[in-house]
Amino acid sequence: MTPESSGRPPTPGGGTDRERRPGGAAPAADAAERLATPDDADDATPPLRWAFVRFLLLVVVVAAAFAAVRWTPLGGYLERQELAGLLVRLRAAWWAPAAFVGIYVVLCPLGLPVSPLVFAGGAVFGAAWGALWNGLGTFLGAAVTYGFARGLGREFVARLARGGRLRRTERRLARADFWSLVAVRFVPLPFPLVNFAAALAGVPAGRFLASTAVGLTPSVIVYTVLATALMRAASGGGGGAVAAAAGTAIALLFLLTFLPRWWLARRRRRRYRDLVAARRERGGGPGG
Repeated sequence: MTPESSGRPPTPGGGTDRERRPGGAAPAADAAERLATPDDADDATPPLRWAFVRFLLLVVVVAAAFAAVRWTPLGGYLERQELAGLLVRLRAAWWAPAAFVGIYVVLCPLGLPVSPLVFAGGAVFGAAWGALWNGLGTFLGAAVTYGFARGLGREFVARLARGGRLRRTERRLARADFWSLVAVRFVPLPFPLVNFAAALAGVPAGRFLASTAVGLTPSVIVYTVLATALMRAASGGGGGAVAAAAGTAIALLFLLTFLPRWWLARRRRRRYRDLVAARRERGGGPGG
């Protein structure tokens, strides 16, 4: 192909720019020129400032909710006794369970603790129905929190963590397997923290929801049974049965708290031993 037919002006040394570039670097150079075009750069990704604005909105909402609970009379209504009293007054209404689950859905995305709700549900609705409504409320609250945090903050975190140690940490969290996410639910970490961290780290939605359903069910049942037993003990009914139920719940709570820690530590030690063994095999091979 001649310079005239290619549509490119000849260079002083003869041939086109593509032909004169050493090492066949023309495709890479052309790609770099196209990436440098302002229009293409604007269309590639949304401006970082909008991702930052959304992330800042998430921080402001959570901080405002915390401040309202900490320094205003609103915090008094979220105590266990106040919630239990409110639910007792509403228990006769057919829509009381829906209202109770709705409280979870509203408060969880704001980063507020759910333990008062779990105890109130067990004290008011009993062990069986309380476990059902508490389980449904915590699951829906976690799901809404995940969607809320992912929609507002995930893009900013992903673009901020494009390299370095933060990126490696984010990838490690995002690639956590199903049972590791289940085990995290048994570790005494704040409920909102686990939900926000999973969303911002990019844990897939399906894996998050499935592990949440499996991980929350045992602990919700134990806490609900414990709350029911304590409520009965406070009202002076069924001393022996109440003591047995409370003792069983406390024992199960102890197991759910420390058994996952032991399992995770054992798993880390096994991975470390496998890694050391693999390195020794590579070092003892040919050329080692």
